[in-house]
Amino acid sequence: MRTKMMKTQVLLLTVAAALATGCTWVKPVEGSDQVELLTVKEVAACKKLGHTTSHVKNEVAGLTRNQETVSQELITLGKNQAVEMGGDTIVQSQPLRDGKVVFDIYKCNQ
Repeated sequence: MRTKMMKTQVLLLTVAAALATGCTWVKPVEGSDQVELLTVKEVAACKKLGHTTSHVKNEVAGLTRNQETVSQELITLGKNQAVEMGGDTIVQSQPLRDGKVVFDIYKCNQ
């Protein structure tokens, strides 16, 4: 019984560590690879279509996830939403905080 409990604990810790480090759950939609992440200065001639708030889990099982992974997932979600809105460009309009970020969505290539 004790061995089974230890195996379960090791398995849970392994899964939690994997989730906290590099696993990504967000998948890009078709066309999102064509969406660019630019700065405000770079979209001066573009048409703003709206904005979106992207959020993902910042912590899993009490462990803080890898911030690069969190950032990449948020960008993927922003690009996915741009595709849904007919946009081709996103601009981060607020800083990443607690697994959440706001992107403005633009149409630059008419």
